[in-house]
Amino acid sequence: MHARTLPLLTAVGLSQALSACALFSLEPAMELVKAGGLAVSHVVSTAPGRASDTVHHAGPRPSAVCISHNPMVPSSEVVPALQTALAQAGVSSRVYAADTTPLACPVWLLYSGTVTWDAPPFRSEQRAYLASAQLTLRSMHGQVLASSAYGIDGLFESSKWATTQDKLSPVVQALLTGFGG
Repeated sequence: MHARTLPLLTAVGLSQALSACALFSLEPAMELVKAGGLAVSHVVSTAPGRASDTVHHAGPRPSAVCISHNPMVPSSEVVPALQTALAQAGVSSRVYAADTTPLACPVWLLYSGTVTWDAPPFRSEQRAYLASAQLTLRSMHGQVLASSAYGIDGLFESSKWATTQDKLSPVVQALLTGFGG
């Protein structure tokens, strides 16, 4: 029995002497988990936007749209994003000052939006981003032809850091077809 006790006592004694040392530390593992979480958060927050609250009245798809510039939306990216999305759908567009008479065009696109500031993942400096947008197609007589909206999705804030183009393209698609794309 004495021969078995000696190795056990030696192991216990060594473990007590090395109690401040560890073969595995949780700190690097926790840092890895945090980094993985940040990476997933970044991927989710740059996902394309989705159209919501879409109302589309049956009617022919417009071949051209006049965009009424909204100086209250403090983003220089909105109008180019709208024009690119319209062009990709085969719809030509021109931008007019907000006070232009609606008789110049048969179909008008009016928009509003909210720009907010926050720090993107992996960065400390604040950056502006489009947090919400509402788009409406109207006839030259003011009749609503279609409307749709964009907003950052709740808990995971998907699309928060996506480009303005990626946020608005599905909304423009919904305006033209009634379905988000």
